[in-house]
Amino acid sequence: MKKRTEIIIYAVVVGSIIIGGLLGIYIIGSEDGTYNFELFLPIVIGALGGFMVFLFLSKWRQKRNGNVPEVDERTITLMKKYFSISLYIVLFGSGALLLVLFAMGVESIETGMLIVYMMIIYFFVGIGAFVTKQL
Repeated sequence: MKKRTEIIIYAVVVGSIIIGGLLGIYIIGSEDGTYNFELFLPIVIGALGGFMVFLFLSKWRQKRNGNVPEVDERTITLMKKYFSISLYIVLFGSGALLLVLFAMGVESIETGMLIVYMMIIYFFVGIGAFVTKQL
């Protein structure tokens, strides 16, 4: 039963990646009316290739470490504390940044700058989660 559920989860994740790629082709093509379905094969190969790399690394880790779990209760507690603290730092930091921008007279924010700001936040939160997991 566990193996069957695992296979279904993997199939859903890979299928979602492929559907997302097709949606990207549709969105790009809707601007000028030409849909480049030649990109479908690289999308499928990339999704399946990434899945194969994941399977290879997980089998290699299991063979190397045996049945030792990757995380324990202490790691989970540290991750919970880290994410709860980083949530408030991001919320209050973003609020403070918006207040400063408002006080400076900025009335609109470019979407590209919001994307860059979110990428920076994701980067720092991800690096922090990685460091916290290694503690």
